[in-house]
This record gives sequence, C-alpha cells and structure tokens, in this order.
Amino acid sequence: MNTATLEQFRRHLIARRASLLQRWRQAITDEKEILAEREIDWQDAATAAAAAAVFESIGERERRALARIQSSLTRIERGTYDECAVCHREIDEARLRALPETDRCVACAPALN
Repeated sequence: MNTATLEQFRRHLIARRASLLQRWRQAITDEKEILAEREIDWQDAATAAAAAAVFESIGERERRALARIQSSLTRIERGTYDECAVCHREIDEARLRALPETDRCVACAPALN
C-alpha cells in the first residue's frame, strides 16, 4: 500500500477517533446536566438508572471501537496496517476502505467483524 493511501486511512481513523471521543464527552455532560437540574424523586432515579445502563452499553461499544482505531493507528506506524493479524496475508484495500479499523482479512474475520 502506498504512502498516500496509508495517510488517507490514518486521517480517517484520527477523525473517527475524535468524533467518538466528542460524542462520549457530550453524553457524559448531558447526563450530568440532567442529574443536576432538580432534586431526584424515585421516578427520576429509575429513569437515571435505566439511562445509565444504556449509557454504559454505548460506552462499552465506543471503548471497543476506540481500541480498534488505536490498534489500527499503531499498525500504520509499524507498517503492518494491511497485514492480517491471524494469517499475516495482505488485507484487501477494499475491505480496509469498508472497515478501516479491521485487523483481519476476509478469510480470517469472524462473522460479525
């Protein structure tokens, strides 16, 4: 893969990382503002607990996405971005364009990569 293409992937991954971090920060800010608005009654507490559970699941997905993005950026720096982590064959560029944070070729990818 040429240097210009790798740079495009690197910029895309950095932008995606920044977007995920911004959404995560905004969700935390929104939650704090909701809880600070007024005294919480039992209904508010139940709603807050449900929202916290949803927020936690969203947060977990975003943490996994951030970890995959960071791993991809590290692989770019090492020169192994387009190398499959399992079989060490080349990952097709079209696959990387569709899933820039993937670390596996089509043959080695789990069904829900």
